[in-house]
Amino acid sequence: MLKKSVMPQPPARRGELDLLRALVVVGLVLFHTAVIFGAGEFPLKAATENQVATVFLAFGATWGMPLLFLISGMGVCYSLRSRSPTAFARERLRRLGIPLVVGLLTLVPLQVYLGLRRAGDPSSFASFYARFWDVRPSLSDFRFLVTAAPGTGVFETGHLWFLVCLLAFSLLFLPGFTFLRAPRGIRLVEWLAGLLARPGALLLLALPLVAVEVALGSEVGHGGWNHGSYALFLAYGFLAVGGEGIDGAFQRQWRPAAALGVLLFVAAGTAYAAAGDHGDPFTDMDPRSMAFRLLKSVDGWVWVMAIVGLARSRIASRQRTPAQTASDQRGRPSVVARLAAYANQAVLPFYVLHETVIVVVAYFVLAWPIGAAAQYCLIAFTSLAATVLVYDLGVRRTTVTRCLFGLKPIREHIPARRVPSAPDQIGQGSGR
Repeated sequence: MLKKSVMPQPPARRGELDLLRALVVVGLVLFHTAVIFGAGEFPLKAATENQVATVFLAFGATWGMPLLFLISGMGVCYSLRSRSPTAFARERLRRLGIPLVVGLLTLVPLQVYLGLRRAGDPSSFASFYARFWDVRPSLSDFRFLVTAAPGTGVFETGHLWFLVCLLAFSLLFLPGFTFLRAPRGIRLVEWLAGLLARPGALLLLALPLVAVEVALGSEVGHGGWNHGSYALFLAYGFLAVGGEGIDGAFQRQWRPAAALGVLLFVAAGTAYAAAGDHGDPFTDMDPRSMAFRLLKSVDGWVWVMAIVGLARSRIASRQRTPAQTASDQRGRPSVVARLAAYANQAVLPFYVLHETVIVVVAYFVLAWPIGAAAQYCLIAFTSLAATVLVYDLGVRRTTVTRCLFGLKPIREHIPARRVPSAPDQIGQGSGR
């Protein structure tokens, strides 16, 4: 009798993914504050561009959003473990769609308005808001389906483009993800996991990224990557959880991946400098620009390999050490465990809020006659504290605000006892 294939069950909790997700989202405060002073698009910009900030941005953009999409793909696999495809789609629409709409109605218009005010636009907020929603259908953009009216419109999704892409890709790929959980799909994932578990074979996954980036170009305003590449990172995350060999390969190969990442970052920077003298390296099709995007694509993937592998290696090392558990001697969760649970819950609201808070703080700080370094530190750390405060006092304490920002109702979040389930916030990094 043939044995029926069963999808390998992910571990009950992936603490390193919770940690990575929280660190990346908090790091976006430092990153987006740096955009004010370095290269890139942002509602508010400093008078002069700082090269140190630009290098910092280049490094963060190489792996930041790719890592977040990869972790999100892992979360999809965990979520489908405990939900039907229909329930998953309904959950995604509620947990990502509602915060997206709330952010587009309130937060993004405010940050765009403050940017125009600083640039000298005297319009009232009421007249601006009407202009913000002067939109037209856009069938060329499957992710959102509308765009700003030509000439007069100022509509944009701002930093919420991530939620747009995550929601669109999750629903678009749902039939494929469902297939990969069926017996035939499981066998395919197992075969692929065996192939990629071989030394260095994980680098093969960089080839589709190279093809997308070189052929289609990158989008600077959305993290410096093509949206097709983000779709691939999401799929890679799903496969990494479904195939145990892939997950283990991350852990074994993080050291050489990190070393290769440093070398490729230097090489990509050199190629960018050479291509930048002749045009836009992110979109042009000359050999220098395509060489830059090739190097950047491989570099982004190996940094993701290195970071996920390092985090997994450290967690595995702690699990092998008979150290203090997550609970104290009286059975209560430790301070670290409570802090981790708080951060894990705050990730999605924090992401939705953070850029608007940065814009509000920067609107005032940029007018002060102090140095750029002082302005950066003041904006970044004030925004970090203010975002946490707004989340804690204004979002997490009532059922209505929790729903608006994608959190479970309080009665669901604090059960009588802990029951295993999958997380359904931004990134969805671990099972519970």
